[in-house]
Amino acid sequence: MNSIYGNIDDLYLFFCVVEEGSLQKASAKLHLPISTMSRRLSLLEQRLGFRLLEKRGRELVATESGDITFSSLQSVMEHLEYAFDDIQTQTQLVSGTIRLALPNNFYRTFVAEVVEQFIETYPLVNIELMLSQDLSSPASDRDLAMTFDLSGMEGMVARPLFSSLHQFYTSQAYLDRYGPIETVKQLADADWILTDRHSDITVYQGEHVVEVIKVKPKLVINDINAVTRAVEKGMGVASLPVRKLAKHLELLPIMEQFHRGTRQSYLVYRARKYQPKALSLFIDALISAARTIEDETPIIDGETSNSSS
Repeated sequence: MNSIYGNIDDLYLFFCVVEEGSLQKASAKLHLPISTMSRRLSLLEQRLGFRLLEKRGRELVATESGDITFSSLQSVMEHLEYAFDDIQTQTQLVSGTIRLALPNNFYRTFVAEVVEQFIETYPLVNIELMLSQDLSSPASDRDLAMTFDLSGMEGMVARPLFSSLHQFYTSQAYLDRYGPIETVKQLADADWILTDRHSDITVYQGEHVVEVIKVKPKLVINDINAVTRAVEKGMGVASLPVRKLAKHLELLPIMEQFHRGTRQSYLVYRARKYQPKALSLFIDALISAARTIEDETPIIDGETSNSSS
C-alpha cells in the first residue's frame, strides 16, 4: 500500500524505533541493517514534511509531531500485531522473545524451573533474563519484571505472586560479641545487613505495628543469599524470609514475638489489550508456579499472616 506514508513497513519501522528507543535495538528486533532503516525513515520524514525522530542524549525519541503520529498509529499497529499473533495461535505456533527482570533469589526459588519447562514446551520462544535487584519499569510489551517494590511502576499491570513473611535473625557469634537483643531499641541499635538502602524497618507484633525503627546498615548487599551468609558469619542482624531460613538452623531467630510483616511480590508488565500469545502463556506459567509458594505461607498466632511491611 503506497501513499504519502510510503508503504506500511515504513510506518512499522517508525513505530518500532519509538518503542525500542534506538535504531540499534529496533534493527536487532526487525533484523534490518541500521543504514537501511535510517534511509527509509528519512524518506518517510521527507514525504510527511516534518521530523518524526530526534536525538536526545544517546536515545532516539519522537518529536512532538512524532508523538502525535505514534499515538495515532499505536492502536492500528497493535491490532496488526494481534492479528499475526492470532494467526500463529491458529497454526499452533508460539514464538517471540520475552524479557524478564527479577531478583536472583526469585530465579533460584521457582522461576528457573518455569523457564526451563517453558522453553522445552515452546521451542520457538526465546527468553532473556536479567537477574538484578535494581529493576526498572518494563519498557516494551514483551518485558516483565518481578519485584516487591511498585514505586515507579504507575500505569503498569501488577499481578500478585506470593507473600513472604520476614522475621529477625542473627548468629550466636554476633550475640556473644554484641550482647542480647531483647528490646526494639536494642534491635534498632544493632549492626544491620540489608538487601537495599531502605533503612526504615516496620516492626509488627501479630498484625499490629509496634514501631518503625531507623536502622544503621553495616553492610548492604542486593542478594539475599549473600545477606544470609554474612549473618551466619556473625556480622550482624537481618530481616529474612521465614520460609527460606527453614534449612539454616545455625541462624538464630531473635525477638520471636515480633516480625517485619509480610512482603508481597508482584509480576509487572505493560497494560495492553492484546498480549502476545507467548507472553500470556508465560505469565500464566509464572503465576501458577508462584501459587505453590503462596500455599506455604507461615502461620502466626493461629492465623495466616496478611500484614504488609
